[in-house]
Amino acid sequence: MKSEPLKKPTGKSRKPRQTSSKDSQVGRATKAKQDAFLLAYGETGTIRAAAEAVGINRSAVKGWRDRDVQNFKIRFDTAHELFREKLQDMAFERVKSQKPDGNPVLLITLLNAIWPERYRRDSYRADDGAREIMSEWKKWVKENKNKKPTPQEDLEEAESRKNAMDAMDEVEKILSGRKSSDTDKEQ
Repeated sequence: MKSEPLKKPTGKSRKPRQTSSKDSQVGRATKAKQDAFLLAYGETGTIRAAAEAVGINRSAVKGWRDRDVQNFKIRFDTAHELFREKLQDMAFERVKSQKPDGNPVLLITLLNAIWPERYRRDSYRADDGAREIMSEWKKWVKENKNKKPTPQEDLEEAESRKNAMDAMDEVEKILSGRKSSDTDKEQ
């Protein structure tokens, strides 16, 4: 069994850094500023607005992140995740309160984000459920586009049909914009 050679002592021993009361006050003040910033960031969702709200410069936030002062990176990521969830909750509430004939863009966007393997155009699809729904909707719109309201049909039904057709036009514009940008990317 070989023994390892002994390492020569360098003569310099490191003493743990002692913190003064001034250092701990600075640390507490920094943590308090960070906490205030993170609270504001959770509400506003932007670094600029949160920094402005608590009276600090954006460069302070960058420094805290770069140097991970007071474990700022993890705390910032947590605040960012909480803001994302807050936006998601708002979107879900709007979709839930939407009338059945309301604009489907928010619903489609949420489906793309929450269930990308099924609804996002540029990812793998397990099946073509969303495509089938859109196809059926397009057929309905074509069949009803030029249909004039009958005397028996009330104004609400006529308005509902108009809203659905307007929403379909908006979806078509979005999808045609994607197709042209997809084509541009390929070239």
